[in-house]
Amino acid sequence: MQAENTTSLRFHLNGSDKARYFPGDTVTLPCSLEITGYNGEILRLETLLFHNEVPVSKEETVLPKNEFINPEISFVTPQKDYTGYLVKVIVKDEEGKELATDTTAIDVSSSWIKFPRYGYLCDYESSIPSEELIQQMNRYHINAIEYYDWHHLHHEPLPEGMTAENLSDWTDWAGRKISHETLTRYIAAAKEKNMVNMAYNMIYACTDSFFKDANGNPTPPCQWQLFFKEGNPKGKGPFLFTMGDSPSGDGHLYFVNPLHPEWQNYIFAEENRALDALGFDGWHGDTIGEFGEMTGADGEPLGYTEDGTAIYLVKDTYRSFLNNAKKALGKKYLSFNPVGAQGNEQANTSHTDVLYAEFWPWDAARDGELFNTYHAILREVERSREDSKAYSFDGVGKSLTVKAYINVDSKEEFMNDAAVLLMDSVSFASGGGRLELGNGNHMLHTAYYPDDKILMSDTLQKSIVRMYDFSVAYENLLRDGQYPIENKVEINDTPTSADGKSFTIWTYPKEDSEYQILHLINLRNNDNRWVDEKGKKKEPEIQKDLKVKFYTEREISSVYLASPDFSDCESLSLSHEKGTDKNGKYITFTVPALQYWDMIYMK
Repeated sequence: MQAENTTSLRFHLNGSDKARYFPGDTVTLPCSLEITGYNGEILRLETLLFHNEVPVSKEETVLPKNEFINPEISFVTPQKDYTGYLVKVIVKDEEGKELATDTTAIDVSSSWIKFPRYGYLCDYESSIPSEELIQQMNRYHINAIEYYDWHHLHHEPLPEGMTAENLSDWTDWAGRKISHETLTRYIAAAKEKNMVNMAYNMIYACTDSFFKDANGNPTPPCQWQLFFKEGNPKGKGPFLFTMGDSPSGDGHLYFVNPLHPEWQNYIFAEENRALDALGFDGWHGDTIGEFGEMTGADGEPLGYTEDGTAIYLVKDTYRSFLNNAKKALGKKYLSFNPVGAQGNEQANTSHTDVLYAEFWPWDAARDGELFNTYHAILREVERSREDSKAYSFDGVGKSLTVKAYINVDSKEEFMNDAAVLLMDSVSFASGGGRLELGNGNHMLHTAYYPDDKILMSDTLQKSIVRMYDFSVAYENLLRDGQYPIENKVEINDTPTSADGKSFTIWTYPKEDSEYQILHLINLRNNDNRWVDEKGKKKEPEIQKDLKVKFYTEREISSVYLASPDFSDCESLSLSHEKGTDKNGKYITFTVPALQYWDMIYMK
């Protein structure tokens, strides 16, 4: 930017040095600063900390001329736990004249489980620049990493006999070489930034070699297998899935009964052996979705509920399996993916540390609504928080991480910006998170992560940085126990909907004990479907000067607007007026601009 006729200054905050901070930690903000034509001997860097609209602290750093290039700013975090802050840095000259500003965000939380921000890794070659990829993911405040297909085989995550003392490289089922040094470098670099390392593996999958001995004879684990129940239209015989060609002949996944006690004892021991050897922090359990009624190898039910009802659906085994897994893992973390959100109710009421679900548009929610719209995703995030209240450490429920392949099967070079940002807006506004970022600056678009080849454009990268800054800065308004309300909302001369109808502005009100919150999501020139295989979603037309009437019985003293789309995520104060009509009491205010997502919060 041009500060004055003779001075040229570019200033940028490169995030923060960690993804998450403990109360009282020291924060370091690396900066990029380029200045020419400035004759002063010092610059003044004023650092402001905001919690929502409230200024929390202000500090000044005096920067001598010899430190103008790429300086760092440090400060100590407040003592309040589980709190998000917006950080604003103002660059001033010697006389105090403002030359430039930038913002970032920090999360002060003693654990990741309240505000999980999941990322992924899937490349483990020896040449991978592990620390660099972790640093790139840190800019998005990723605080937990899913290590996808790092293991040797699903039933044998580490090759037999391998321990921390005798690690060596191995191959996965597809013959990819896995460098143990790359893995341990990833894990060490992530821990330095307070990221949690979660080892991916299915909870009930085994490959071909588990079921035959060296002479080709069946092994005892054959008795643990799942079989399609007679009359199941989805198949007959053993339940299996073909992954692809495997040099070792391990190209099939055979699924076993999650409730079989011998399987549980076996897989819990194998997972603990792998986690301990490599220094992982926990297990990220996966499934393959729901395929109808199954039996054990003996034709009997998979188990029985407490009231004696026979269990034939795999999704009805999850709670029991997860609770036993959590007990076996001890202090290690457990997360779990009920694919298609099938069995989500069981996961939500288990002792998993966080909630996570992979969505597909052909699966349906518990009320029959297909998961093919933004509204269906939002409702499942809401239900998951409500289900899990009694199982959350703070009693407000857990925040569901949403995995959904926006541009699945796309052949384009880049992700579609609009499709990504609309899904992020819905997921974050509903109180959830996203699994989409990983391997440095990559974005997931396909179910088998190593096939991921579509990149983010430079424009999308910048927008995603702001999206994640926003989700951290305002985490206490987004996913800290807020619940949906049905207050009436009107916007002059603009089609609106309360359930995300196509080609409307979606008005989505929530509240907590201190605020009423109105999310506006712009679907004015897009439909309500989140899958965008061909990358055809359009950038929303910016809506300006929206006259909003918000009906409320609560006494509103002040109104604020915050958005990831403008003003560097800073909160703006909006003037408002009060009134009453046949529909009740209301306030009115004007929203200056809406691109993807605005959050109005009323105190």
